[in-house]
Amino acid sequence: MRYERKYRVEDISLPVVEQVIRQHPASFRPLHPPRWINNLYFDTPAFSAFEDNVVGAPQRLKYRLRWYGRPFHCIRKPVLELKIKDNAVGCKKSTPFPGEFTAADFPELIGRVREASHKGLELQPVLFNTYHRSYWGAPTLPFRITIDSQLRFGAYRPTDDPRLLYEDRAIIVEVKYDEQEDERAAFVLQHLPFRLSKSSKYVTGMNFAYG
Repeated sequence: MRYERKYRVEDISLPVVEQVIRQHPASFRPLHPPRWINNLYFDTPAFSAFEDNVVGAPQRLKYRLRWYGRPFHCIRKPVLELKIKDNAVGCKKSTPFPGEFTAADFPELIGRVREASHKGLELQPVLFNTYHRSYWGAPTLPFRITIDSQLRFGAYRPTDDPRLLYEDRAIIVEVKYDEQEDERAAFVLQHLPFRLSKSSKYVTGMNFAYG
């Protein structure tokens, strides 16, 4: 299980955010080239995952299909991810779907998601999401920082190609570390001049797409 401490940063440019991370006394530096992350989120017909997140339910589940790269409709080696949240900590279980797909293959992929998750029509595709992520690490500390920008969202439509009509101009900074490192986290967190926030891309996108 691990912690994910999130900061929603607004009205500050990406280069400035990156410079703040570089100036951290832990000497965070990029781990590897940034990449585009794409998601198709799933929920029940009653949007129970959305509601659980909004009310802060202590135990939560979230299903998403994730793939990487551009363009968005080129779906290379997608992975079904089940995110499990238990109060402040969480973990992730992954099921890969080898191969390459296009937007026309979403019905097939949705069927695979339901089969792999042992869910039927109770699991519905509801939201597309994409963003650009960079990865940062410290040389002597087991902490990782990710910076997400250029967030876009769109409601799932079974008859259309994915349309990401909504843009979130905020930058999302996340500090990630195993729960046994919580005592050492204060050093990392106290040198970030941002305000900790409850920031869920899924909730943000659902508010954009469904009002």
